[in-house]
Amino acid sequence: MMTVPSVALFGLMIPFLSVFGHGIGTVPAVIALVLYSQLPILRSTYAAIRSVDPAIIEAGLGIGMTRAQVLFKVQIPMSLGVIFSGVRVAVVMSIGIGAIAAYIGAGGLGQYIFNGITQTYDAMINAGAVAVSVMAILADFMFGRLERTLVSKGLRRD
Repeated sequence: MMTVPSVALFGLMIPFLSVFGHGIGTVPAVIALVLYSQLPILRSTYAAIRSVDPAIIEAGLGIGMTRAQVLFKVQIPMSLGVIFSGVRVAVVMSIGIGAIAAYIGAGGLGQYIFNGITQTYDAMINAGAVAVSVMAILADFMFGRLERTLVSKGLRRD
């Protein structure tokens, strides 16, 4: 999905969702944001779980854990920091793409940017861009704090 530009994806979804009465607006914006956020989350999750030392996995199996127990009690807890980094990227990226969703009538802070562009009103463009940027920075900071809280102290990348 990352290879399809966001505005093009919005345009592609209009005819399909028009059948259900949701060609423009919030519904295609939410669908696009969910689709775009999948790649960084799945990629980081896969890479994190695959990077767990095979000796640790073997040790878990050696003490009698099942594969599912090794996954949920060893691999995922050890991978949580990298998984959260993918979630952080997805959240920040979704905020930026969400601003573009105003182009198809989804509203939000992107509406200020697009209204400022159509009216050639620089202050409105700057207000919308700064608000979106601050929101992305705050979301990244909050997810960083959440990551620090949830990841075991011995596994943190501090």
